[in-house]
Amino acid sequence: MGIFNTPLPVSIAIVAWGLALLGILRCAMTAPWKRLEAPTVFSAWCALLILLTMLWRLRIDINSDLNLHLMGLSLFPLMFGRSLATLGLGLSVIAYTALFDGSWGNLGMNLLLLAVLPPWFSDVILKTVEKRLPHHMFIYLFGNGFFGTMTVLSLSGLLSLTAHRLWIATTLPGPSDALAYMLLLAWGETLLTGFLVTIFAVYRPQWLFTFDDALYLRNT
Repeated sequence: MGIFNTPLPVSIAIVAWGLALLGILRCAMTAPWKRLEAPTVFSAWCALLILLTMLWRLRIDINSDLNLHLMGLSLFPLMFGRSLATLGLGLSVIAYTALFDGSWGNLGMNLLLLAVLPPWFSDVILKTVEKRLPHHMFIYLFGNGFFGTMTVLSLSGLLSLTAHRLWIATTLPGPSDALAYMLLLAWGETLLTGFLVTIFAVYRPQWLFTFDDALYLRNT
């Protein structure tokens, strides 16, 4: 959910463009570019943004603006942090728009819903877990990899459904059970993301920027 093709009201599209560009520019200026120079890290970042572009195409269409698909909106920020995740997800949205005849007028809203807000949600959850819960590896895996992922995916899906209802549903109403299906799919993706985060924490910790050995292992 979140790739809108039906033209949004001009005023809403302009505001979304402004907010999305502001968020992306800020991330571009604060991103830890040096960390991408580590072996295999830049390749993993590029591979993930390409994979997501293709993954979003594997979907079940409800109508031209509502569809069910795996989103990857929590895995990216857990792997590469908020700034690099926003830029990677933004490139995925742009690539999807170019490859699959998306609406360039709606690009601002699509960037906002898929690239800017989800990494911010993930970052807030990560910092809350670090501040309020014990510094233990299992706390990180379950607090961020599972419960954090479910929260990010649920909030992102709810925002997409809300935006659709406010600005598009007058012409393309969505089914009443779209929320239930979205939450069910989010649960399945949560299990997959938690599994991948666990694997990366053990075998590819250099891909998991948000996992700090000094914080979660040496203090246990």
